Amino acid sequence: MDVNVSFYDENAAQLAEQYDSVDFESVHDSWRSYWPLSGSRVLDVGAGSGRDAQWFDSHGCKVVAIEPSAVFRQLGQQRTSATVHWVDAQLPDLSNPDALSHNFDLILVSAVWMHIPVPKRYQSLCSLVERLAEGGRIVITLRHGAFGDGRTSYGVSLAEVEQLAQRLGLLICHVEDTEDGLSRTGLTWQTVVLEKYQHR
Repeated sequence: MDVNVSFYDENAAQLAEQYDSVDFESVHDSWRSYWPLSGSRVLDVGAGSGRDAQWFDSHGCKVVAIEPSAVFRQLGQQRTSATVHWVDAQLPDLSNPDALSHNFDLILVSAVWMHIPVPKRYQSLCSLVERLAEGGRIVITLRHGAFGDGRTSYGVSLAEVEQLAQRLGLLICHVEDTEDGLSRTGLTWQTVVLEKYQHR
């Protein structure tokens, strides 16, 4: 099993309490103007405690929450309504075609990208683009700061995301730097909003 999935299985309850101590609005304020409208189809990749999935659901979105940690999925299902569809899958391939067959208006990849090895990031973004509706958006948060608890992470940069986006025909429509929502020392975030071209 992936070392990070094992970590999240073992520490899910503690991490869920930590994640849920801050709300969606404050954590994701940097891309507020791109928040989905009621009726939007949303894919939450690495949904963790379900905090964000529940917010989308409570605002009328149709939500699929992807989480490879079995313990986190169980916690998330308990904390979200029955209309949130939880799926056992992870990047780069998101191998669960039945649950992920339709196109999404918004795909959120929050606090996930740094866990994906660099050679697998192009494939990961391809998997997301395949599931994105025309005019849909992918929101990726980039963690700048190392882990000190055994989790594995790999370096991230805006330049890398820009290169991948260009290869896949995505527009970068928003970038914003933010401090860590949990005020952890030596940790900052960068939010990147990507948009799929609409064919006219």
